[in-house]
Amino acid sequence: MKRSFSFTEKPILFILNILPKLLPGIEKVVAVYCTDEKENLVSTMLKNDNGEYFQESFHVSDSTSILNRFRLDNSPYTWLRIEDLPFEIKPKEKIQLNIFNEFNNNILLIRIKNSVDGYNDLFFFYFKTDLSNFGTINPTKILSTGNKTIIAHLIRNSIIAHFDIQKEDKELFATLTENTRNILYEVNELRKEVSHLTEKLKDGIIHLSYSYLEEISSKNSRNYKFSESTIKKIKGFDGSIDNLKAILEKAAKYADAMVPERSISDVLISDFHLFFDIEQEQKVKEQLKEHVGEVPVKYAKTIILLDRLEHAANLLKSQNKILTSSNLGNEFPKPISPPAITDALKKHRSKILHLFNEYPNRWQLIRNEFRPVQNILNAKSGLERISA
Repeated sequence: MKRSFSFTEKPILFILNILPKLLPGIEKVVAVYCTDEKENLVSTMLKNDNGEYFQESFHVSDSTSILNRFRLDNSPYTWLRIEDLPFEIKPKEKIQLNIFNEFNNNILLIRIKNSVDGYNDLFFFYFKTDLSNFGTINPTKILSTGNKTIIAHLIRNSIIAHFDIQKEDKELFATLTENTRNILYEVNELRKEVSHLTEKLKDGIIHLSYSYLEEISSKNSRNYKFSESTIKKIKGFDGSIDNLKAILEKAAKYADAMVPERSISDVLISDFHLFFDIEQEQKVKEQLKEHVGEVPVKYAKTIILLDRLEHAANLLKSQNKILTSSNLGNEFPKPISPPAITDALKKHRSKILHLFNEYPNRWQLIRNEFRPVQNILNAKSGLERISA
C-alpha cells in the first residue's frame, strides 16, 4: 500500500512508522504523547515480530502520575531499566546500586517538547544490552556509557529533524494549496469573463446581422426575416465580420429562389440558406490570382480553369473520392456540371496544351488522374504519331 504525504499522519505516528528504517532491528518503541483531540495521554507501541513491525495502542491512565514526572523533566534523554517503567508488569527487586548498574539501563527515554500542552512527549526505546542493534558487531560488546550518549543524541536529533521536515512540508503544502486555490479562482473568473464577452460578441453579431438584413430588404424590396435556427447559427459564426454582409446577401438570394412569387413580401431565411464558406472561396481566388501573374494575360482564364480543377481534385483526393467530372464540379466554389467542364476544356484545349508544355511540373493530379484532361493529352499524342 502506498503511503500518503507524511504530514497527513500525526507527527508521533509518522516517527513510529519510520523508526524501523532508522533503527533496524529495534525490539520495541513506546510513545506516550498528548494530542489535540484529547487532554489525556495517549500511548502507542511499535513492536518487532520476527522482523515485521506493527503498532498497537494501550492504556496508561493508571500510570499518569509517574509519566507526568517524566514529561516535566527537562533532560533531553534518560537511560532507564525496565523496572523504572510504570507500564511494564514486572516486580521490582531491591538492587544494590553499584558501578555496574548502568549496564542494565538499556531503555532510552527521549523527550521532545510538544505544542499542545507545553510538556514533553516521550519515546521509550528498548535496546539490547549489547551493540547488535547497530550492525554486525560482536554481541559480547556491551553498550557503554559513551555509546549511550552518542546514541541518545543521534536518535533525538533525528526525531527532531523529521518533525521539522514534516512541519515545513505541511506549511509548504498549505501554501501550494492556497496558491492553487487562487489560480483556480482566477481561471474560473476568466472563464466567466470570456463567456460574458463571447455572449456580448454573439449579441453584437446578431445586432449587426439585423442591420444588414434591413439594408438587403430595402434593396430587394422584400421583408426578410431570420428563423430561430438561423439566429442560433449566426451566433456561432467565427469568420471575418467583413464577410458577414456578403454571406447574408447570398442567403437572401437562396431564400428568394425558393419564393419566386414577388407578391409575397415576407421571406424567411432559414439556417440551411446560410453558408459560411465565403472566406475559403476568397482564399482560392487569391491563390488563383497569384498564379495568373506568372504568365501572359491571354492565358489567364485557362490558368484559372486548370487551377480550379487541380484544387478541386486535391480536395477529392483528401476525401478519398474518385476524380469524376461530377465530383470535381461539386468541389468548385460555385458548383458546375460535367458538360460545362467538358465544354470549358474543349474551348481552352490549345492553350491547355501550351501551358502543360511550358509548365511540366504544374497540375500533376489532373494530368495523371482526370480522364477529360488525359483525353486532351492522348489526342495530342495521337496526332503527333500520325504526323510522324
